[in-house]
Amino acid sequence: MTRIRRTDTPDSWHHVMNRGIARRPLHESDVDIRTFLARIAECVRRGWIEVHAFTVLTNHFHLLVRSPAGRLSVAMQYAQNDYSRWFNRVRGRDGPLYRGRYHSKRVTTLAYRRHLV
Repeated sequence: MTRIRRTDTPDSWHHVMNRGIARRPLHESDVDIRTFLARIAECVRRGWIEVHAFTVLTNHFHLLVRSPAGRLSVAMQYAQNDYSRWFNRVRGRDGPLYRGRYHSKRVTTLAYRRHLV
């Protein structure tokens, strides 16, 4: 069965989230959180996304992003892959870190956007 194509048009808003595999921690320390956010910041510098709100918990994260050029999937692929490679290398482990591909839900109303913030 094929995956449903994501709808990411320029200037669209998204609620992005992902969880650690088997509900295990994605972030075990403050350094992990800063490293993950640095990957997200690199995506912002490259102009792929704009982050308007975020929360990073031990085993998952939520982002409210605007995709100015419709490059959300590029940004999330870069950020998650680079972070999981770093996380595994630092801990001398291998294998997946995330439960699966990230989940994104289009934010189509101002009320939903405010609720996320």
